[in-house]
Amino acid sequence: MHIFLLGANGRTGQLVTAEALKQGHIVTALIRNASTLNPRPNLNIVQGSPLNKSDIEKAFTNTPVKFDAVIDTLAATRASNSPFSKQTAPKWLMRDAIRNITPLMHEHNITRIIIMSAFGSGSSYAHASLPLKLLVNYSGMTPQFQDHTAIGAEVKAMEWLDWTLVRPPMLTDDAARPVRSFGEDGEGVRVWDSCSRESVAVFLVGLVEKRDLVRKSVVIAN
Repeated sequence: MHIFLLGANGRTGQLVTAEALKQGHIVTALIRNASTLNPRPNLNIVQGSPLNKSDIEKAFTNTPVKFDAVIDTLAATRASNSPFSKQTAPKWLMRDAIRNITPLMHEHNITRIIIMSAFGSGSSYAHASLPLKLLVNYSGMTPQFQDHTAIGAEVKAMEWLDWTLVRPPMLTDDAARPVRSFGEDGEGVRVWDSCSRESVAVFLVGLVEKRDLVRKSVVIAN
């Protein structure tokens, strides 16, 4: 299948790129700096910004093979890895990217989109631990959680869109391991639960050819 990937040069996005190619898919990646992603067979790199609709349109119209699905791994950057560091990306980066890409998906009759979200956003906030709720509301990550929640509202309003929101808790750099599903809202996730980026990448790519989680959110953890 042909996958259009947003956020391909991020820490999780690079793993999604590798996993999709490993599974035999073709990947077209939209990234701001083409030199940050190593060229490989079946990987098409388009330079541009998800905040520029014309850049996305260029990718959609210049490909000889129609996209079958979109995977969105965009994440807002911060000044450092500290959860209290200031966000350096535009506040509504992820929401605005969705607003740019979905009209083009509709125009080109592409309905499937898989979005990496975060546990603690949207309806999963109710089952977040107290420490996580404090991060959601009173840290440098607050705008990012607000952005994730906004994405959920955007995609749920589009009746034609076959979306899936994948909400992992704290991400790690461990190797891929089996994941557990905690349903749409994450009931049962413990304060110390985490999920490796490699595990998330495998899960996201696996959803491209599955229909059981269409128009659903799912919380996963190792």
